[in-house]
Amino acid sequence: MSIIQSAWWIVYFVETDGEPRYLLIKRHALSGKIERVAPKGKVQGNEDVQKAALREVSEETGIPINQIKIKQQLGTTQLRNTENQKGQMNKDVTYFLVQFTWEASVVKIERAEGYIGIHKRCTLNEVLSLIYYQDIRELIRKSYIMIKEGQKNSDIKKDFIDKLG
Repeated sequence: MSIIQSAWWIVYFVETDGEPRYLLIKRHALSGKIERVAPKGKVQGNEDVQKAALREVSEETGIPINQIKIKQQLGTTQLRNTENQKGQMNKDVTYFLVQFTWEASVVKIERAEGYIGIHKRCTLNEVLSLIYYQDIRELIRKSYIMIKEGQKNSDIKKDFIDKLG
């Protein structure tokens, strides 16, 4: 049984109001409907999964690699096709939280894999209402908490340094 190594990314940027916004891609689902998904892609050969993540985000969205940064690995899952359904594969998926500096002009969705464009800069609630898969919604909830905690810790550190100076 062949197992494909794959990476999915929860791609976000921080809006001027301090709130995270998420990048979703619109694509045609096998059902023919339009769905919103997080960017994803396959690891090539012996490629490191983190390098694959950065490469694929850049390839699929047009965002230059120097404008994206992996913040954290969020987890892994194993997807196994037990019913030989069309479009189903055996894969191990690694999920990453990826931050980028929002420059709308650099986002150019690659028209491959059924992708038809960027959805929008989604708030947490918008993402939760648009994403079909429960496990991805949970990762996005987890990422939101991590982003907000990181902001809080950064503010505490800044206040401490200011008090020293």
